[in-house]
Formats: sequence, C-alpha cells, structure tokens
Amino acid sequence: MSSLSSLQGASGKLLRRIHRACRPSLDEPNAALNLEICDLINEKQGNLPREATVAIVKLINSRDPQVSELALSLLDYLVKNCGYPVHLQISRKEFLNELVKRFPERPPPVYTRTQRLILGTIAEWVQTICKTSRYKEDLGYIRDMHRLLRSKGYEFPAVKKEDAAVLNPSDNLKSIEEIQREERIAQSAKLQELIRRGRPQDLKEANELMKIMSGFKHDETLDETRQRVNEDVEKVSRKAEILDEMLNNATNAGTFDPSDETISELISALKVAQPKLQVLVQEESDDQEQVGRLLSLNDKINSILQKADLLKEGDVANASKVKVSGAGFNLIDFDDDEPSPAPSSNSAPAPTSNDAIADLLGDLGGLSFEPKKGTSTGNESVGSLGGFGAINLLDTNTREQSPSVDILSGFSSPVQNTGLSLQPAQPAVQPAALDPFQFDFASVTSQTSTATTMVTDGSLKIDYVIDQKQPLSLTFKFGNTSPLSTLSKIQFSIAVTKSFELTMLPPSGSAVGPGSGPVTQKVTIKHKNGEPFNSTKIKFKCDYEENGTAKETSGVATISF
Repeated sequence: MSSLSSLQGASGKLLRRIHRACRPSLDEPNAALNLEICDLINEKQGNLPREATVAIVKLINSRDPQVSELALSLLDYLVKNCGYPVHLQISRKEFLNELVKRFPERPPPVYTRTQRLILGTIAEWVQTICKTSRYKEDLGYIRDMHRLLRSKGYEFPAVKKEDAAVLNPSDNLKSIEEIQREERIAQSAKLQELIRRGRPQDLKEANELMKIMSGFKHDETLDETRQRVNEDVEKVSRKAEILDEMLNNATNAGTFDPSDETISELISALKVAQPKLQVLVQEESDDQEQVGRLLSLNDKINSILQKADLLKEGDVANASKVKVSGAGFNLIDFDDDEPSPAPSSNSAPAPTSNDAIADLLGDLGGLSFEPKKGTSTGNESVGSLGGFGAINLLDTNTREQSPSVDILSGFSSPVQNTGLSLQPAQPAVQPAALDPFQFDFASVTSQTSTATTMVTDGSLKIDYVIDQKQPLSLTFKFGNTSPLSTLSKIQFSIAVTKSFELTMLPPSGSAVGPGSGPVTQKVTIKHKNGEPFNSTKIKFKCDYEENGTAKETSGVATISF
C-alpha cells in the first residue's frame, strides 16, 4: 500500500479506493465505496477504465477468497454502471485470460466459490451485453471464452432474471444529446484502445474513427440516434395507449386497483418520459411537424396521468370526465389493401365503394368505439379515428379524443356518406401534344378543377379541389351551409395508406360563420417510391362545434383523378 499512497492524480485515487473496497477486513461489499469508484471512472474516463479492470482482475486472483469475492463484486458494479468503456476492457483477450488464470485444464469435481462466481459472471455477460449492447460486435472475445470453457466441460449457472435486467438496455426515453454524449464517450474509449494495441489494422480503424470524431467524415451514428429516438418515442406512445385503455376499463367498472404492478410500471414510465419529451421538443425545434407530434404526445400523457391520480383518490366520477387527446406520436395508420386469394385471372372487376370500406375495416381488426354525447350522426357509422391519433389539426388547442359509434353499426342505413369513391367532375381537356423534346407539359401544369363534395353533415360541408396530380395536391374547403349557426374549433384529421406520404399545411382558420367564406387547407399526397398513381384511399375525421355543441364526422373516401 505504500507504493499506492505515492501515486498522484486520478490514477492514484482510483487504485487506492479499489484496494480499500477489496480489503479482507470487510465482511461484505461496501456499496457506497463501489459506487464512488464508478463515479470517478465515469467522470475522468481516459485510461481509468483500463487501470481499474487490470487492478481488479489481479485482486480476483488473490489467494484470499474474501478479497476475490469483493473484487468480483466491485467488477460487477463497474460493468453495470460504467458502460461501454469498461465493457471494452473486460472483452480484451488479456483480461479474460487473467480472469480464468486459476481454472485448471479440466473442471475439478467441485468448484471453489470464486470459480462459481467467475462462471456466473461470464454467463451473465454473454446473456446480456453480448446480445443486447449497441456495441456487441466489439465483445466477441467474451463469447469465445464462454465457448472455450464450455468445450472443456465447465458448466455455467443459470442467469437470474433480475441480474440480467440491470445490464439489458432500458426502455427509458433518452434525448438526442444524451445518446450522442454516450456515443462520444464510446468513440473516445475505442480510439484509445485501438491506439494502445498499435497493430496496422487497429491504427487504420483509429484513423477512420478520428475523422468521424473531428467532423471530417459523416457520422452515421447521428442518423441512427434519431431513428432510435423515434422508436423510443413510439414505445412511449404505445405505453400511453395501453395505460389509457386500462384506466378506461377501470373507470367503466367503477373499481381501480392502485397496487396493480402493470399500471404502476406504466405510470412510472410515463412520468420518467415527460421531461425527456420536453428536451426533445427543444432539440427538434427546426422540425415543426415533429414538435407538434411530441407536444401532442405530452398533452396526452398529462391527461392520462391526471386520470390515474383521480382514480387513485377514488374519484371515479371526475376521472370519467377527463378526456385524453387522440393525437399521439403514432399517427393515423392503416395498411394498404391486401389482395385476397382468388383464382388466376387476366382481369378483375374494379372494387366498389363498399368493397373499399370492407377492406379498410378489415385492417382495423374489428375495433369498435362508443358514441359521445352531442355527436352528429350524419357520417358516424364508419367510426372515429380517435384510436389512431391525428395528423394535423385545424386549431392549435389540444382537442379531446372522442369515441364514436360501432364501426359496423350503420352499414344497413341507406343514407351514408362514408366509403365514397370520389371522382371529381372535370372539363374535357384535349390531349396536349408533346413538345420536340418529349416533355409532357400537360402533366405538370395545373388545370382548373371543380370542387367535389366529400361530406355534407348538417351545417358542415367539406369539398376538395385537385390542384395537381403528380404528386397529388388537394385543397380541402370547410363550408357552413347554415344561415344562423357558427361552426368553430374545427379540427381536420386525415390519413393515407402506408405506401403514401402525407403533408398538410396549416389551415386558413378554425371557424366559419354564417354566410362567410370557407376555411381551406392544403394537402399533398405522394407515393413513397415516387411512382405515379391515379387514385388513393384516405381516412378522415373532422371535429367541430356548432353553436357550442360538439360534433364530429368521419369516413373513408377514395380519391380518383
């Protein structure tokens, strides 16, 4: 210890604490000291992860079994709290050979306690970080050592579920900056290790890594980070939907069990995610569409947590009044029509409007929704889009998600506007001759189109005009046919099938008075692969208030041109 006391700086401080944590006078691991060592490594980084693992593996091979067990416990703390820099060091061939240094060529009849702990540690690494880590490709020597020991006859103990859960990736939402900071730490640790090895292939890889870190080469991890964040936000959205459904069931039943483990975990996950959503809103400030989605999801979580708090207090009546906004990150989404098996034929009849409705409803999996009070009945039989969220809103206020009637309830009614195959009337246009360079200017110049009525629901009339065909550009017009009523708080939601992309510009307003001009909104639909098309299926929903009474209309339409 005298030599350790003479060491200066972070290295000396680290080694002194490691030896204090593994001194034989301790009856059990000193958790506070172990975490202090982890904090020191995370703060200083540099060469400390390597120095720590080298010192610890020497203590693991101590002849004093108490020191060995304490060192293995400390190593477990480092692996679970220091991330990739330590994972990279324990995956080195030199470290692993030193770790099993006292293992004989053939397994002994009875393992020592230290040997059992080492075998359990390696098995835990193989089942966790070697499978789930973002950098699992760098941990190949751990898998190799596991196979080698197994081939020699060593048996590994089963990995406890609670131990594996600590090392497996967390579902907690992280901001882009947090993930990028972790990536920079990992890149720095790998660069240092590559330079230390010094082999030609290592130096070549180090050179490429330095270009990325210095900005001379595009860092693909940034794109991966954004994709990862989007996936994590989607998971949060699904958790919110599941919790909302469970709370609705509890509200309808009039009973709520606050000790339910699943509900408690979902509530905790949403509370943890909320601050991260606010950080993401700041990071994505340049992408207004993304910001809108994140804010909408945040509002939805606020409503769900408010409902959960009321149910915990036993206030079922007020909990039932809390309405959850339907616009989450997972926007309205439905699949393209799947062709049904049929005998081979050269031609097939064109689908009717009823076929289109049936196909789309098949995608919805037989979902049904309850009606809300004060809802217009003109176009409700197709069902609400509330369970699917909303792509764009006609006012900036967060709207309530309102359930509507059973999807299949009104198909027998002869008066319905849903599932329409809409073909706008257009004036006859003579085919335009191609110019000498074979450019078809007629296909790119806009033509005057007449308005096509998509919905007439009480005082609300929704028309659309085709402004351009490739990509499809539409102008939706929301008019008021009543000379007395005022339509306000208009919210228009629309979705397309997965083969298409949808862009909605902000609306011109959110209210239409008697005799006033319509509110308009521009919509652009294009094929994801850039392929031309002459028809597309949309699902729409419009919430509005007529003289203070909440109403909605929804349906499915096929727009052909």
